[in-house]
Amino acid sequence: MLALGVVSLRFTRNNKDNRAAVHDLGLASANLVIEATARHLSAHQMIGILPERARELYQIPEHFEAWTAIAIGYAADPALLPEAMQERDRAPRQRKPWSQFVFTGQWGRPAPLAERPHPAPGAITA
Repeated sequence: MLALGVVSLRFTRNNKDNRAAVHDLGLASANLVIEATARHLSAHQMIGILPERARELYQIPEHFEAWTAIAIGYAADPALLPEAMQERDRAPRQRKPWSQFVFTGQWGRPAPLAERPHPAPGAITA
């Protein structure tokens, strides 16, 4: 299944700008991925969509915008992937260090918390 993440840029109740729309889409997407995972489904989030094409195809009205898509389904055997994709899947994930985006006082000044070593994602610490 392919789900399209669409935001409402205006509140229904008063037609004022909805500055929380993209934030809310992120929260909804995260919860959808957690629920899919709990049901033993795979979910792959994508930002590389064509919003105007989605508007055209699905008649998305004014003041709504397509931002993302999420593919949801059962994972296939990784051996069926082309070798280049298998290699990409096996490669360790690279994450930015916290010091590049956790700041204090002013933009660009890393917070002391961000300068300490952090465990790798998924690592079990005692």
